[in-house]
Amino acid sequence: MLRHINPEQIECRKMIYAPTLAAAILRLHFHDCFVRGCDASVLLSSTHGVGGGNNMAERDAPPNRSLRGFVSVQRVKSRLEAACPSTVSCADILALMARDAVLLASGPYWPVPLGRRDGRVSCAAEANRYL
Repeated sequence: MLRHINPEQIECRKMIYAPTLAAAILRLHFHDCFVRGCDASVLLSSTHGVGGGNNMAERDAPPNRSLRGFVSVQRVKSRLEAACPSTVSCADILALMARDAVLLASGPYWPVPLGRRDGRVSCAAEANRYL
């Protein structure tokens, strides 16, 4: 029997005890959307010598070095993956988390259409150009 996982409640307790996390998650989402669209490419790691490649990812670009919230997104993704393997995109998770974080901080609600696809390319040069 599949138990229901409510993604909105996974990080709610943390948001209550760490109110600055709401701004951090919204900023993370903003930085993601302004580079390649809302594709969660800001969550990808740099590849230094992995498979012969050497790419500095968006998250390691100077404008993104002070971003926070990566651990919270990973925690939500892990919980959702355990319940619904290969179903939920990181891009949707980040968009929902940003909306819900703002809502928890007494900000406005906005509808979040789902179905985003996760990016597979992340380039620090693009983050430097667009942020």
